[in-house]
Amino acid sequence: MQKWGKDARGNPRFRCRKCATSSLRKRYDLSQKYKKRLFHKWLLSKSSLSECARAYKTTRQTLHAWFTPFWQEEPAPKEVDVSGRVLIIDGKYVERDATVQIAATTQGVVSWDFTQRENASSWMTFLLGLKYVPFAIVCDGQRGMLKAIKQRFPGLIVQRCQFHVMQYCLAKLTQKPESIAAIELRELVLRISSIKTKKQFAYWITDYRDWHQAHRDFLKQKTYQEINLTPTGRKSWHYTHGRLHAAHSHLKNVIPNLFKYLLFPKIPNTSNFIEGAINSQLQEKLRFHRGLSLTKRMVLIAHFLASKQRGEIKEKPTQNFT
Repeated sequence: MQKWGKDARGNPRFRCRKCATSSLRKRYDLSQKYKKRLFHKWLLSKSSLSECARAYKTTRQTLHAWFTPFWQEEPAPKEVDVSGRVLIIDGKYVERDATVQIAATTQGVVSWDFTQRENASSWMTFLLGLKYVPFAIVCDGQRGMLKAIKQRFPGLIVQRCQFHVMQYCLAKLTQKPESIAAIELRELVLRISSIKTKKQFAYWITDYRDWHQAHRDFLKQKTYQEINLTPTGRKSWHYTHGRLHAAHSHLKNVIPNLFKYLLFPKIPNTSNFIEGAINSQLQEKLRFHRGLSLTKRMVLIAHFLASKQRGEIKEKPTQNFT
């Protein structure tokens, strides 16, 4: 074979000396590599398929045909050593019977997995995939998640996300509570994010105990129903101030794991790194490519998280919630 000029597109042509015919030498491996790189670039961009086709001077149908094989390739997370590091875990709802579980540090994504729903079994399976023991875990405190953490990493430091705790309590207390107890508890909840030192925490916990002592009987008030009876014949009852009781009960249970960052400064007090730097961007990507089937959305999510793990999409470290 010898070089024999170029074709109309400028590609080199080769001629066989024996049969005197010329042809192009096609590199299908390079062609597939280029198409895959283009697929990955489009998938993580804001462009539609038509916009991408115009940019590369081809048709939408051609790109669709190029990209079809790559929808079957879902990248898997690489193994990351998280020994001695703070792990942040969270679950993002995709659609009914589809949730992606994500683990990350402030440096990037560590691992991910897809499951039908968040429960102790699915979180246990996910955590078993982590071969290294982290220094601490920051999470929103989903019940199944906490159970799995306790079983997988007994005795591990757990920091509850202050943002989620405050969000739950404030939703129960409403913006304008009527009772004095609810008004004072709301003020205590709003002060949580401003606690930066052990001294500030000492003042806050003292105020909380004083509040609880003053309103203990008020919280325990019950309302009995004369009509509805239990199967044993007793009167049904509920807490008179149910929303206030729920907010206080939630706060009381999380206090032991709400201020671990005061003892270990390298622990963030929220899971905002996943919520802001990962979940919000992921939701944006899903919106840009809305209309995809669930299977294709899972491939998109996997590619996005793999890019985060490789460091292709970089974010500034998330500071503590203020």
